[in-house]
Amino acid sequence: MKRWAYMLGGLIVWTVHFLGVYGIASVADVAAHASHPLSRATVGVFTLVCLIAAGWLTVDAGRRWRRGGDEMAGFANAIAATGGAVSAVSILWQGLPAVVG
Repeated sequence: MKRWAYMLGGLIVWTVHFLGVYGIASVADVAAHASHPLSRATVGVFTLVCLIAAGWLTVDAGRRWRRGGDEMAGFANAIAATGGAVSAVSILWQGLPAVVG
Protein backbone atom coordinates (compact mmCIF):
# COMPACT_ATOMS: atom_id res chain seq x y z
CA MET A 1 0.00 0.00 0.00
CA LYS A 2 2.90 2.32 0.73
CA ARG A 3 4.26 1.88 -2.79
CA TRP A 4 0.88 2.76 -4.30
CA ALA A 5 0.68 5.93 -2.22
CA TYR A 6 4.20 6.81 -3.37
CA MET A 7 3.41 6.22 -7.05
CA LEU A 8 0.13 8.14 -6.86
CA GLY A 9 1.44 10.93 -4.62
CA GLY A 10 1.40 13.64 -7.27
CA LEU A 11 -2.06 12.65 -8.46
CA ILE A 12 -3.30 12.70 -4.86
CA VAL A 13 -1.95 16.25 -4.46
CA TRP A 14 -3.73 17.22 -7.69
CA THR A 15 -6.99 15.73 -6.38
CA VAL A 16 -6.66 17.63 -3.10
CA HIS A 17 -6.00 20.82 -5.08
CA PHE A 18 -9.00 20.24 -7.33
CA LEU A 19 -11.34 19.72 -4.38
CA GLY A 20 -9.78 22.58 -2.41
CA VAL A 21 -10.06 25.15 -5.20
CA TYR A 22 -13.68 24.33 -5.88
CA GLY A 23 -14.43 24.26 -2.16
CA ILE A 24 -12.87 27.70 -1.71
CA ALA A 25 -14.79 29.05 -4.72
CA SER A 26 -18.07 27.59 -3.43
CA VAL A 27 -17.65 29.07 0.03
CA ALA A 28 -16.64 32.41 -1.44
CA ASP A 29 -19.62 32.41 -3.77
CA VAL A 30 -22.02 31.78 -0.90
CA ALA A 31 -20.35 34.33 1.40
CA ALA A 32 -19.71 37.15 -1.09
CA HIS A 33 -18.61 36.52 -4.66
CA ALA A 34 -16.27 33.93 -6.17
CA SER A 35 -14.01 36.66 -7.55
CA HIS A 36 -13.59 38.32 -4.15
CA PRO A 37 -9.91 39.29 -3.61
CA LEU A 38 -9.64 37.14 -0.47
CA SER A 39 -10.95 34.14 -2.39
CA ARG A 40 -8.44 34.69 -5.18
CA ALA A 41 -5.59 35.11 -2.69
CA THR A 42 -6.61 31.94 -0.86
CA VAL A 43 -6.71 29.99 -4.12
CA GLY A 44 -3.31 31.43 -5.05
CA VAL A 45 -1.69 30.41 -1.77
CA PHE A 46 -3.33 26.98 -1.89
CA THR A 47 -2.14 26.51 -5.47
CA LEU A 48 1.39 27.49 -4.49
CA VAL A 49 1.41 25.03 -1.58
CA CYS A 50 0.16 22.21 -3.82
CA LEU A 51 2.70 23.11 -6.53
CA ILE A 52 5.51 22.92 -3.98
CA ALA A 53 4.26 19.52 -2.78
CA ALA A 54 3.93 18.13 -6.31
CA GLY A 55 7.31 19.56 -7.29
CA TRP A 56 8.99 18.03 -4.25
CA LEU A 57 7.44 14.63 -5.00
CA THR A 58 8.57 14.87 -8.63
CA VAL A 59 12.14 15.84 -7.78
CA ASP A 60 12.41 13.15 -5.10
CA ALA A 61 11.08 10.45 -7.44
CA GLY A 62 13.39 11.65 -10.23
CA ARG A 63 16.42 11.39 -7.96
CA ARG A 64 15.44 7.89 -6.88
CA TRP A 65 14.85 6.92 -10.50
CA ARG A 66 18.33 8.09 -11.55
CA ARG A 67 19.95 6.22 -8.67
CA GLY A 68 18.66 3.00 -10.14
CA GLY A 69 17.85 -0.18 -8.35
CA ASP A 70 15.83 -3.22 -9.18
CA GLU A 71 13.31 -3.21 -12.00
CA MET A 72 10.20 -2.82 -9.84
CA ALA A 73 11.66 0.13 -7.92
CA GLY A 74 12.64 1.79 -11.19
CA PHE A 75 9.12 1.36 -12.49
CA ALA A 76 7.61 2.81 -9.31
CA ASN A 77 9.99 5.77 -9.42
CA ALA A 78 9.23 6.43 -13.09
CA ILE A 79 5.49 6.39 -12.42
CA ALA A 80 5.88 8.66 -9.39
CA ALA A 81 8.08 11.15 -11.28
CA THR A 82 5.81 11.26 -14.32
CA GLY A 83 2.65 11.51 -12.24
CA GLY A 84 4.16 14.29 -10.15
CA ALA A 85 5.20 16.26 -13.23
CA VAL A 86 1.79 15.89 -14.87
CA SER A 87 0.16 16.90 -11.60
CA ALA A 88 2.33 20.00 -11.23
CA VAL A 89 1.36 21.18 -14.71
CA SER A 90 -2.29 20.38 -14.02
CA ILE A 91 -2.28 22.23 -10.70
CA LEU A 92 -0.80 25.28 -12.38
CA TRP A 93 -3.29 25.04 -15.24
CA GLN A 94 -6.18 24.70 -12.82
CA GLY A 95 -5.15 27.39 -10.36
CA LEU A 96 -4.08 30.07 -12.80
CA PRO A 97 -7.55 31.13 -14.04
CA ALA A 98 -8.81 31.50 -10.49
CA VAL A 99 -5.88 33.76 -9.60
CA VAL A 100 -5.77 35.75 -12.85
CA GLY A 101 -9.48 36.37 -12.93
